Amino acid sequence: MSESQCQQADWRARGLADGRAGHSEARINDHVDACSKAGITPDHRSWTQGWEDGIRSYCTANNGWQEGSRNQIYWGGCRGQAGEDAFLNHYRLGQQLYGLLQQVQRNDVESKRLEQVLRDAKTDEARSKAREQLRRVDYDQLRLRALITGMHLMAPR
Repeated sequence: MSESQCQQADWRARGLADGRAGHSEARINDHVDACSKAGITPDHRSWTQGWEDGIRSYCTANNGWQEGSRNQIYWGGCRGQAGEDAFLNHYRLGQQLYGLLQQVQRNDVESKRLEQVLRDAKTDEARSKAREQLRRVDYDQLRLRALITGMHLMAPR
């Protein structure tokens, strides 16, 4: 936070924003450090009240899924909170989904490369080898898409 942000801070609103962003309760220490340079001490009580409201809205199964599937960093804010288990379970599932989607993209690139290899092949042996590699990538894409469909069925509603 800048000096002017520290001077004008609504500490409850700052805590609410930090909680909604999934920051841990230790986040207040960052504000203490930043604002001490300006000679300002954050209002711990107000910040904590806001943070508690914000973290409750963050620590949900749906939010865990969203954060994991976007490969967002988990800052540990749900540790010890009521929704911790649901958040973490769905966060991990979301991360798995993210990994599968990344592999689909890598396979798309590989398919395009192999199609070019097939077009450029000069011998039947080279064409046969490229077709076989392309079949393997296509099979992997089908497998991945089936897994992705299954993952979406596990998403919280």
